[in-house]
Amino acid sequence: MAQFAGLAGLAVLRDGAFAVTGKLSTRLDGLCVPLRSAKYLDEVNSNPRVTAVITTREIADGLDQRLAVAVADRPDEAHAEVHAFCAEAREAELKAQPNVIDASAHIDPAARIAGYGVEIGPRCHIGPGATILPGVRLEDDCVLHPGVTLGVPGFNTGIIGGRQRIIPQLGGVRLKPFVELLANVCVARALFGGETTLGEETVVDNLVYIAHDVQIGRRVQICALVNILGRVEIGDHAYIGPSSVIVNGARIGERAKVSIGAVVTRDVAPGATVSGNFAIPHDRFLTHLRSVR
Repeated sequence: MAQFAGLAGLAVLRDGAFAVTGKLSTRLDGLCVPLRSAKYLDEVNSNPRVTAVITTREIADGLDQRLAVAVADRPDEAHAEVHAFCAEAREAELKAQPNVIDASAHIDPAARIAGYGVEIGPRCHIGPGATILPGVRLEDDCVLHPGVTLGVPGFNTGIIGGRQRIIPQLGGVRLKPFVELLANVCVARALFGGETTLGEETVVDNLVYIAHDVQIGRRVQICALVNILGRVEIGDHAYIGPSSVIVNGARIGERAKVSIGAVVTRDVAPGATVSGNFAIPHDRFLTHLRSVR
């Protein structure tokens, strides 16, 4: 923590190490998190993944002695500056990693592959206009149709250098074997570390956005125009219907079904079907629909 002293007014009260910047919801170990409200003190102190905290002087005394502590007038801004510093180091690591592309992979001449930090496994097929950015790994037999983009930054903002910016991503994207993405699917990198992951034999329809840190299981079907927001988890064999939206951090259970146009704002149990805006159990939705027709 001491190496960041002075950055965005940061003062270190108790030094210590951390592995990654993140939020309380980040599922990585060794987190450095911002804390601007005392109401989250208990949650921070009891979270075994947190090892360092950036907060205000007024809150600092309430933090557990096991935690490294730094203070700033604006903890979120200081945390964003530390994150940006770490992102530069991560980018340097990626630049030192040459591409690993199996000789059996087919890459269309009109596809765009970053010059470093990309892995493409055996028998993958990369269509025209597809873009693969650093930090992306494709395992065996993946298929990308025209215009697919992998490894873009996700939509997370912070004040860096006194200006609102999209904060840089440190993580990557992984496609397990036999994933197939139709035209113009877009998948964002993980934000603080780890990978946005699509499980084996998952198939994704045209014009789908999959945000940072999403974890998708095996043989999932995702229909056209779906918007899956950050940190969503989707279990094996789930079905996500056309034009549906899944809110940040929601968990969709195995074999669950999200109906066409549904807006999911809470977890969906394994095997359940939800419908509507906001999504509710499908039988309740049908009962309500009959009552208003």
